[in-house]
Amino acid sequence: MASIFISHSSKDKIFVEKLAKDLKKIGLNVWFDKWEIKVGDSLTWKIEEGIRENEFLGIVLSPEALESEWVKSEISSAWVKQMNTKKIIVLPILYRKCEIPYFLQDRKYANFTQNYDDGLRELFYVFGIKETETIDIGNWRKFTGQRNIDWKKYREKEFENLVTVLTNRAMEYNWSSWVGRSKNPYSITLYASKNLKESKYISIKLNRKTNAYLASYMKEVNPNNLQSVDYIIYVGNTVNECEEFIWRHMEDFKQKFGNPEDKASHFNEKYLNDEEKMELLNKIINDMRWYKGENYSS
Repeated sequence: MASIFISHSSKDKIFVEKLAKDLKKIGLNVWFDKWEIKVGDSLTWKIEEGIRENEFLGIVLSPEALESEWVKSEISSAWVKQMNTKKIIVLPILYRKCEIPYFLQDRKYANFTQNYDDGLRELFYVFGIKETETIDIGNWRKFTGQRNIDWKKYREKEFENLVTVLTNRAMEYNWSSWVGRSKNPYSITLYASKNLKESKYISIKLNRKTNAYLASYMKEVNPNNLQSVDYIIYVGNTVNECEEFIWRHMEDFKQKFGNPEDKASHFNEKYLNDEEKMELLNKIINDMRWYKGENYSS
């Protein structure tokens, strides 16, 4: 995932924070001093670390920025890095009209002086993005073909919302629920039984090829035991469509047989791969330590 360090004057902080948020929305890793530097941190060390570890340096140009010793130092560090790596990493961002530094005059800059969206579009082109619409949980499907966008985390968030919404519905009607794990990820089964005679099973899965939600009526409580070919009913592309689909079935079952009377159960633990397990374990271990100083190494 591409990353960018934003060099700026404190006078331009409001503009820079908005820009940083918009870049973060499309999945970029953004180094913005307000987010990265904490009380007690060494400013020099944190900034040097930020320039070293990020792929690009975005220079927000304004009259005040050109007078800032910090900005000058950051530009110098980035320029040395660019010379050593022989890669274009310095990205001029013209926020307010000023005299462009001589060594940047032959560079195409993102021009924000007339229109914010136009400047953002020009900056997005650097990262292979052809539109200024920023990614969020409602539109991540539009970005699945773009390598520089971390759209998968929005898919995760959407499925988390789906499980929450459908489990709440299940609790309302006293149905049980079971979320699929590694064998059948992004799936959930909801089921009900009445008097050991009447039962209903509904499974919903996010198809990772089409990114649409499909349903199955197979008589199986554990979605991990279902096959992809079992999901043949198109539901939609949103959590709302899935909720309405499930609600209609639950309401229909209630009208015909009443709600289940036995205690419902819910299996909705999130599956973690080995890397995620180690990350979580390390976080727990670190949280248990009193010492939080810079000299600690995990």
